[in-house]
Amino acid sequence: MRERIAFLLQNHFVDYCRCALGEEWNGCELTYLSYNGLDHLQQLFLENKPRYDGFLVSGALPLSALRQVDTPPYAVKGVCGGYLENLYRILLSRVLQRGWTDGSRIGVDYLKDGRLLGEVLRDDRLPELVSAFNQRMAEMTREQLADFEAQLVENYLRRSRAGELDIVVTYFYSVAKALEPEPVECWYAYPSRGSLIQTLELCVKNIRLNQLRRNLSAVIRVSPEKEWWTGQSDWEVGCLTLKQSLLAYCRTHQADPIFKDDLADVEVYLNTEQLGKMTEQFTCCGLPEYLREKTGFRGSVSIGAGEDLAHARAHAMEAQSYRSSLEQKVCIYIDTAGTVHTLPQRRLSNTRSVGIPAEQVEAAANRCHLSSETVYRVLSALETGHAGQLTSQDLVRTQGFSLRVATRVLKALADGGCAEITGQKRVGNKGRPQNLYQIHLD
Repeated sequence: MRERIAFLLQNHFVDYCRCALGEEWNGCELTYLSYNGLDHLQQLFLENKPRYDGFLVSGALPLSALRQVDTPPYAVKGVCGGYLENLYRILLSRVLQRGWTDGSRIGVDYLKDGRLLGEVLRDDRLPELVSAFNQRMAEMTREQLADFEAQLVENYLRRSRAGELDIVVTYFYSVAKALEPEPVECWYAYPSRGSLIQTLELCVKNIRLNQLRRNLSAVIRVSPEKEWWTGQSDWEVGCLTLKQSLLAYCRTHQADPIFKDDLADVEVYLNTEQLGKMTEQFTCCGLPEYLREKTGFRGSVSIGAGEDLAHARAHAMEAQSYRSSLEQKVCIYIDTAGTVHTLPQRRLSNTRSVGIPAEQVEAAANRCHLSSETVYRVLSALETGHAGQLTSQDLVRTQGFSLRVATRVLKALADGGCAEITGQKRVGNKGRPQNLYQIHLD
């Protein structure tokens, strides 16, 4: 298989990576896309997410920006700026060995006091400090990372102008650019070709694991109640009608299933990628309601996934057994790990049911730096009777968003002119009231 990987980088890094790697590596197609600013980066990512198998950026801040707008199914993402600690260790050791300067006059991103540098290098603690530094950045939000980088630049400028620095060794290109006019030597190193290849190898591995995970087997088991079969004039006709409705539903969600009769039940064989599309990434199941509308169906829908068809079918049958003991209208889904999930039964959103042209949704998504899928899910939540108004909690309840993601999505719609705060609504008896957003894409 030929993987397609896109580098999303600033211009200086694009030129370096294209020179180091070219347009193809080990059967992978490499594309280089340059951006100006994090908003542009997010826009590029959303526009190109369907076209590529994986994306590589240059550091923690752009990676955080991508994670902020990515939605299921998540893209494979990685950073091509790692594996530099050995280079910096050699560089710093030689600086000190040659007596060019003392450690207190060397600026290092991950060391507040340069006087400790000699001790760090002597005890070989540099990889430990770099790892802790990278971990701390990985836990920051986009806003925290931007503040951290700005403070780092400000600190180096202040120390340079105070005559406290001779050399700065940095991971951040913004530091190198800011110190260009200053009387201090600033060393910024690009990752080596070998380091870039290591990053590509890891990215390809993650892409293939992701594809394998998506293509695991899945089984939907449709089990009509006895009374439904009794209402059919003929068993074969009733079974055919049920299969035709199932096929239409699957094709609506770009799935091409295989059907099998199992006594009075019908089994649908597909893969977990197709199942994810049909269940809005395993957050709900609209199939029972669809079958009720089309055939008057009464019964249960149970779902299983597994490493192969036998395991998926066993999980679907186990889910059916769990479902028989429940009174509420839910679908039971057992995933590949054997974990049991309850999926609410409701109609799934699609372009036609939303009643808004796809071009309009895409334009709104681009304007608000969201994916079209996320906008459709917001519109789907409106179909449950909210009169065009939503709180973050509504998205949590109906779409399976986390509260943090739901709040960010509604704020992005408001910032893009596709929503406005019309008041506040208290959810439950405790906690602060939440903003109530009026959604309008026109």
